[in-house]
Amino acid sequence: MIDTETTGLSPRTNKTLTVGMLLVDVNKKSLEILDSNHIFIKHNNYNPTPKAMSVNKINIDEHNKIAVPPKKACNQINKFIEKNVLHEIPLVGHNIAFDRNFLNTLFDQGETLHKFHHEHEDTMWMWRNLQKRNLVPCGRSTLQNVANHFEIDYTKSHDALADCHITAQVYHKLLSLSQ
Repeated sequence: MIDTETTGLSPRTNKTLTVGMLLVDVNKKSLEILDSNHIFIKHNNYNPTPKAMSVNKINIDEHNKIAVPPKKACNQINKFIEKNVLHEIPLVGHNIAFDRNFLNTLFDQGETLHKFHHEHEDTMWMWRNLQKRNLVPCGRSTLQNVANHFEIDYTKSHDALADCHITAQVYHKLLSLSQ
């Protein structure tokens, strides 16, 4: 699982603040958390939007105390991928295109090549496909709505690592509905 928290919606003008990564062993019957990493990224200019900062509740001054520059953050991400042999496993996330776009920009800023697998699975698209088959209710496919449908605690959301845990539980529930 992977998730980002950002200073806005545009990877061209906004910055990645945190990256959460969670290694899980998941199938229709079980979900086991194997490893995790939460990386905080420090930038010279964040260009934050008030709405994004209101949603993720990140205090930039506190953030900067533990954050690392983009290059170091990219190296930490790649080390997690290497350690867990994730270059052979598709990424899983909710609306993962959003996260991948920010991650691509982060790796450009860090002048580093990422080691992510080129394939991914998106719980948002899994949910939408189940909606088309009338297996889940129609409505918005936000992580909050999907988590609420499955009665998954969403109270710690908008923290990259917490969102990975929520997405892992959603993914597990979606696998049990998929055929």
